[in-house]
Parts: sequence; structure tokens; C-alpha cells
Amino acid sequence: MTTGQFAFCVYCYPKLRYILAFTNVIRYIGVGESEDVQLFYYFVKSERNPEKDPLLLWLNGGPGCSGWSGLVYEIGPLIYNQKIEQYNGTIMPTLVVNPHAWTKISSVIFIDSPVGSGFSYGRTPLASQSGDFKQVNHMVQFLRKWLINHPDFISNPFYISGDSYSGIPIPILAHQISNENEAGVTPLINLQGYAIGNPVTDVKSDDNFEIPFAHAMALISDELYKSLKKNCRGKYKNLDPRNTKCLNNMQAYEKCVSGLHLLHILQPLCTHESQILEEIISGRRSLNEKSFVPDCLEDEHWFSLYWANHHSVRRALGVREGTKRKWQRCDFNLPYHKDVDNTVPYHFNLSSKGYRSLIYSGDHDMRVPFLATQAWIRSLNFPIVDDWRPWIVDGQVGGYTRTYSNRMTFATVKGAGHTTPQYMPRESFVMFKRWIDHELQLAVAVDSDTIQFLPGFWGPLPFHLETGYVGVDESEDVQLFYYFVKSERNPEKDALLLWLNGGPGCSGWSGLVYEIGPLIHNQKIEQYNGTMMPTLVLNPHSWTKVSSIIFIDSPVGTGFSYGRTPLASQSGDFKQVHHMVQFLRKWLINHPDYTANPIYISGDSYSGITIPILAHQISNENEAGVTPLINLQGYAVGNPVTNLKSIHKFEIQFAHAMALISDELYKSLKKNCRGRYNNIDPSNTKCLNDMRAYEKCVSGLHLFHILALLCSHESQILEEIISGRRSLNEKNSAPQCREDEHWFSLYWANHHSVRRALGVREGTKGKWQRCDFDVPYHKDVDNTVPYHFNLSSKGYRSLIYSGDHDLTIPFTETQAWIRSLNFPIVDDWRPWIVDAQVGGYTRTYSNGMTFATVKGGGHTAPQYKPRESFVMFKRWIDHERL
Repeated sequence: MTTGQFAFCVYCYPKLRYILAFTNVIRYIGVGESEDVQLFYYFVKSERNPEKDPLLLWLNGGPGCSGWSGLVYEIGPLIYNQKIEQYNGTIMPTLVVNPHAWTKISSVIFIDSPVGSGFSYGRTPLASQSGDFKQVNHMVQFLRKWLINHPDFISNPFYISGDSYSGIPIPILAHQISNENEAGVTPLINLQGYAIGNPVTDVKSDDNFEIPFAHAMALISDELYKSLKKNCRGKYKNLDPRNTKCLNNMQAYEKCVSGLHLLHILQPLCTHESQILEEIISGRRSLNEKSFVPDCLEDEHWFSLYWANHHSVRRALGVREGTKRKWQRCDFNLPYHKDVDNTVPYHFNLSSKGYRSLIYSGDHDMRVPFLATQAWIRSLNFPIVDDWRPWIVDGQVGGYTRTYSNRMTFATVKGAGHTTPQYMPRESFVMFKRWIDHELQLAVAVDSDTIQFLPGFWGPLPFHLETGYVGVDESEDVQLFYYFVKSERNPEKDALLLWLNGGPGCSGWSGLVYEIGPLIHNQKIEQYNGTMMPTLVLNPHSWTKVSSIIFIDSPVGTGFSYGRTPLASQSGDFKQVHHMVQFLRKWLINHPDYTANPIYISGDSYSGITIPILAHQISNENEAGVTPLINLQGYAVGNPVTNLKSIHKFEIQFAHAMALISDELYKSLKKNCRGRYNNIDPSNTKCLNDMRAYEKCVSGLHLFHILALLCSHESQILEEIISGRRSLNEKNSAPQCREDEHWFSLYWANHHSVRRALGVREGTKGKWQRCDFDVPYHKDVDNTVPYHFNLSSKGYRSLIYSGDHDLTIPFTETQAWIRSLNFPIVDDWRPWIVDAQVGGYTRTYSNGMTFATVKGGGHTAPQYKPRESFVMFKRWIDHERL
């Protein structure tokens, strides 16, 4: 038996650049007949209180993945530094400490199991073979031998944990330990429960939930989903070759998802890594030819493959030379027999005996979708004792949870994939800590100037920027402020966009710096002329690279726009549209070079109301011969408000699809509210109670992007900064919340040097706000679908796009009203690709309307996914296929 024990040792691991702050034991333990199976493991003591803290046995999935995978990629105390540095004349990846290691609160055994995984090996061909039951038998022997050699841990609470395929052996192993304990086998193992993430559980049915998951996540269309359910009858594996309709549907489905990373649908898909990896390990390619920061999760696996196969590492780990040749993080070619295809009976048995369990799911994993896990947990039929609700990490929703009377807790980890600690390490650690410590269940006229220099941007602007005022309405009492940026490609021929931000009340500056314009705020605050001034940098994904854009402060009272009289300061949907038509005609009179350019009206959010009305009015006035003619070609709106009466209906549907509310609550809402979720009859107490439960579930979410951080106390801090009671540089140098970036604009736009540079009329506006939701504005229109139908009938092009993680205007709502137009489909639902990655999904209709989702985008899409949004827009504006 080989032993290597390292306690606070500087030489434990090559390239760990400081003394280890934990105790690590490495060893082989022989099991099986004549100990012909030699299992290699890593043991890390708890950093908190190893005498009392729980002891975990961690099993990685595969089967065939090394315990090192759990130790450095998921829950262990080390992670690879993603920078590649020089080490003793060779390129050697470095290791750093993981701040979210589960070993901070528990001792963990990471094991290379089954035999053949990692550095484990069999002495004979027969010993090298394994399977579900054989692996479990080896694990029980391993544990008892390990405890004999580590008697100090016999009384510690013991848990079995792991993820992925370990969802098969873990409940079987817990079941066998329990039975042997009851039979008096010694040493007794103090089993308290188990925890498994995104677990393979019912092999025959898990795959059937992939299709509903894909539909819920906007990866396939409603029509394809309905057709799949009808033709395949809920079974999507081992299809009858005679069922051609189902087979055709499945081919369409595979085409939709073929460009996705199935372990996390928002992650880049790396399809050529194996060849590069092989060249690195063989020496034909140098490790440092890769970028310093891996682009793909798979890139990090290079580090392990190179590191673990280095002679200095093997020597440090005490690996028996000659027993294993090339180490692999996961060897999927092991001789392994999958004996069990359903472990639900084991879960039921363990639950009945009172063992605790934590079953968690990264909610963006398509390999083992949370829907599949929810389903088998429900099938156990234990009563709910703590119903579905969000669990919170530092004021943010970490996921959603429910606890049952069998002491089983189910939790989703928001934004995580397969496996969760790899994608969301901090949230996963908090979840585990609360559960393992028995804390509360995851605890509850035109005046314009060309601008060459702007404060905060170093040097002259490398693009044409013009700002100015245009007077509209009677006696030009409404003064509308705008920013105009010429196309950087071919301004003489490229399209001209009029961009309207939502709100109503959001400045055109919001679109210019937070969405599609040529500038963005540098997230570091630097010294500027003796005062703290946010800096500006170029946006590499600006839509002005392919079009000229007018960003306007509209309606009146927004941004730097103002009214000269109280009456002129009031606006509404129709009044704003009337002002915008006057503005555009006056602007074109003063910019005659653009009268022949194709013109599009564009924007997002609440501008979904005004844009189709504005396009409709321009079209009618063109037909009436009003001059100058506006060369309107179409419009583009993102996450658009369209039918105010139906938004809540689809918000509930979206929340259910995205695992924010439980199946039961969703069914109850549909039943009790009958599809009406606003202006509820006060006598309908069942519906009101359901809505309160719904609001409780989503109250901790950022509704503009359900995976983004929610910042609830920014207004007070912001007010203190602007009033001077708090310095701008008291904030972190890099914003942690989307709202933090808005400080920069608030400080920047209210600085006297900025107003002077922009040509703002002093005294006409008080404090500038990015969005002023208190402007006097009347919402005249609650449904613009008829306007879309009218424009479509006239042949105008349109691009309707949705960030697919927006809860305020869900993509499901947009899909519904587009379908209601009832135009034939000419290019059916499919993924659109950006650099070999799925950027989203799209469908085009005979009316010239293109609908597109932006994968991973929120409200608004370009703010969250600038590169993908730019590619989408460029293809559409250039009349290319998305």
C-alpha cells in the first residue's frame, strides 16, 4: 500500500505556488479478490473542524471520470489558473486555491472509481472489468478499509455525493451500506444521507424530458413540440423505424440542437478540441499556443491532461509507474457493464428509512434536464413540507427549492449546467453548506453640432457623432435632443435607423452606450482632470458599423429633451408618434444626403407600442404625398411590448418553463385564474393566493434577465453619489450588477464638461436621468397587433427579436402574437449560428417578418449578448439569411 501524506507542504503539487492551506492524503487501497483492484484516491480534510465536520465520499460520473475532476473542476480546494506559465523549462499549468471549495466545511474523499478511472487499475484483465453492482461492492470494501486506516473519522457524519452518472451507483451504494449496517458489518459507517447533482436516475425516461426542456428553453418551436408529442407519443428513444412522422420530427429536432453544448445550452460548443489536445500531449503543438484564458470549458481539461501525465506530478502523487499509461480525466472506453437503468426504488427505500438527501439540478443542463429529476422525485409521492420558492445568496436568487417529508430537498441552481459546481461554484457551495449544516432549507428647428471630443474618451472620436435639438409641435415648444452616428461602412448607401428606447422615458443615450451604439462605459473608474470621471471605450459590436443611427431622447422630458410650457411637456403614445414624424421630416430636410437611404424604425421594450404606430403613420403620409418622402423599408423591435393585456399570461407560462415555479402552482394558476392574471376579481381568492405564491417565487429575480444579479439598494447609493455624500470611487472598480453601470451615465451626463461638449442647453433640464419613469405620459394604446398586420400586408420588412431569458416580455408572448397574424411560414424554426455556435433560433414568414431569439439574452438583448445581436442585425439589414 503506497501512501503519500502532505500537510502544509510546499512541494505537494508542482506549480502550486504557495504552501497548501489544507491537509491532503493520497493513497491506493486494494479491494476485490486478492486486492487485484487498486483504487487511487485523494483525501482532503475539512478546513473548518475535521473532528466533527461531515465526511463525504465523492464519485464522479462517466462512468470513468477521475476523482481529480471533482477535486479541481467542481468542489475541491484547487482549481487551475487559466494562465499558462513557464515551469523548469517546460510549460506547466499552475494551480490556485478554490475559494468555494466544499472542503471548507467537510472532509472529502475523491476517488478514481470504477477501476480503470484516473490512476486506479486492475492487476488482471478480469479485475479491470467493472459495472454498477461491481463498482458499488468495491466502494463498500474501500470505505470500510479506509475507516479502519482512519479511525478518527468513524464517528463523523458520513454522506455519499457526486453527480451525473453517479446518480446510478450512489443510491445503490447508500442502500448497500444501510443494509450492511443493519446486519452488523463492522466498522459501522455513520451514513446520514447523500447528495447528487443532475443525476442520471431513470435511463429509460430521462431522455424523454429533453424534448420538453428544449421547448421550454426556446430551442424548438411550439409547432415542432406539438408534432413531436403527437407523433412520438412522448417516447423519443429507440424509435419504431416505421413511425416516419416521429423520425422526421426527431431529425428536425436534432438539427435545432446540434449546435448546442448539451451540458450547458448557453456555453460555447467546442468541436475541434480533441485534435488540438492530442497534438499538445504528443508534443506536436505547444501548450502555450492556446489563448491565456480558455474559450471553452473543454479547454481547461488540457491542463489536467498535461499536468497529470507529467513525470513530476506522478512522482509527487505517488502514482505507481507502469500501472497506468496515459492518464485521462474521463475514460469512456472502460470495460463497464451498466446493470441498472432505474434507481428510483433505491431512493424510495432510503427515503423510507429516514436518510437525508439533496438532489440538485443546474437548470441549463440539457443532458439530464431538471424536468426529468423533478418527475422522478414527484413519483416518490411524499408530501411537501416546504413548498417551491427561491433560495437566496447575498440578496440574489441562487435557484429554487422544495423539501419533502422524506427529508429530500430538491434544488435548482440558477444559470448552472451539468455539473453545477463547475458553472456556479459560489452558489453551489452556499447551497451545500446550508444543507450539510442543517440550516433552514436553503433559507428563504434643428440646432446641431459635430462632436470630435467627449470627456472620458481619450483622443478624437473615430466616428462621426452629431448632437442637436429639433423643435416640433406648435411653435416648436417641444425640443427633442438627439445623437446621430454615421455608418462606419458606407454612410451614402447604408440604412438609416431611428432608434427609440423604451420606458417610456429612457434616453437615447441608453441605446447608444448600453445596447447598439459605438461607445460603452469602461467599467473601471479613473482619474480625469482632477475629478472622478467614468471613461468611454469603443464598442466592437456597434450596429453603427453597418448603419447610420439617430438615437433620440423621446418622448419629451426624456434625457435632454424638454418642453417650453407645461402643456408641451406632456406626451402620450399618439402624441409621441406625431412628434417623431415631424422630427424625422425636419431632420431629413437638414440632412438631404440621407433622403434616398433605406430607413428603418427600431428600438425595444415599450417602443414596441410606438414603433409600429409610427411606421404606420409614416406609410400613410407617404401615400398621401407628404414631403419629404421618408424611404421607409421596415422596422425592428426587440423584446417588444405589444399586447399589454396578455403579457402576464405568458409571464406565468415562461416562469414555469424556466423552472421558476412548480408544476403544481402553474396548474393551479391556470385553473383558478383561467388565464387572467391582472385585474383579478377580488372575490377569486384562490387565484389571488396563487398569484401571491407566484410573486414570492419571482420576487428575488432580476426580471430583465432571470440569471442576472438583482441589485435592490442601488437607488440610495446612487443618490448619495450624485448628491456628493458618497464618492464614486467608493464602489468596486468593476460593477457586479447590471444597474451598477448606470451610475457611470448618471455621473457622466450630469457633469458640466459633458453637457458643454454635447451642446446641452443649460437651464432647460435639471438632473439628467437615464430613464425617467415620472414623465407625464398617457398610454393610449394597449395592443399594436393590428398595426403589425397592416404593415405586413403592405410588404414592409420586420425583425422581431427576443432575448430568451427576459421575464418582463417573454419570448412566448411575442411568438403568440406573431402566430396570430396567421401568415404562412417560408423558413421554418431553426438555429442561427455565430462562429459555429448557436446564437438563437429563428423563423421567417411570408409577410417579410423574421422572428429570432437571442440565446442567453435578456431585456434588452444587445445589452446582454452584444456580439450575437450585432450578427443578427447585420444579416437582417443586409438581406442575408439569418
